[in-house]
Amino acid sequence: MELFQAKDHYILQQGERALWCSRRDGGLQLRPATDLLLAWNPICLGLVEGVIGKIQLHSDLPWWLILIRQKALVGKLPGDHEVCKVTKIAVLSLSEMEPQDLELELCKKHHFGINKPEKIVPSPDDSKFLLKTFTHIKSNVSAPNKKKVKESKEKEKLERRLLEELLKMFMDSESFYYSLTYDLTNSVQRQSTGERDPRPLWQKVDDRFFWNKYMIQDLTEIDTRCGLLDSPHYPRFCAD
Repeated sequence: MELFQAKDHYILQQGERALWCSRRDGGLQLRPATDLLLAWNPICLGLVEGVIGKIQLHSDLPWWLILIRQKALVGKLPGDHEVCKVTKIAVLSLSEMEPQDLELELCKKHHFGINKPEKIVPSPDDSKFLLKTFTHIKSNVSAPNKKKVKESKEKEKLERRLLEELLKMFMDSESFYYSLTYDLTNSVQRQSTGERDPRPLWQKVDDRFFWNKYMIQDLTEIDTRCGLLDSPHYPRFCAD
């Protein structure tokens, strides 16, 4: 699955459809892959293995989009259903803030012959202008604004701490498993009794083990309308 960065969105594209993730309000929208042509200066950041969901850990912080950066195949179930373990994740802030180096696998289609995805780099003149503007603003900070700066720094500190805990939870515990084609949350016996159940798989799983249910709530709502989760790369049936 390809990940693109545009001015107002992050775009996850696979096949004929794409998931547009707003960098303004965190909203998600399913659109045709051809709509990438309408995005403002899209840049391919690399490849991801799947979407875990989005989360907002504090009302003062932006939404974060959590992606599977790396997985490990741990086995196969009868019927050739692969079971994978999440080994590395990437976290994107759904805001106008520039993303950190995500260390994603490069997309050969867009990064042939280069080592890193291209970034939008301001010209030297732009940098000088921005530096001069920032210096001017900083020199005119009033007492109330200093308070806002302090609050902003405290918010950044909180966000950094929560992000570190999130990364540690996924990457150190080694206890998050998923399958794109099989329900890991119910026994074989229970699944055999519901073979004729026409509902999508995510509606039949055991909520006790559906650990990212809240994080993909927006995706399940889209799926109800458009069948998004019928496609691979949205690991919604997970057990820890």
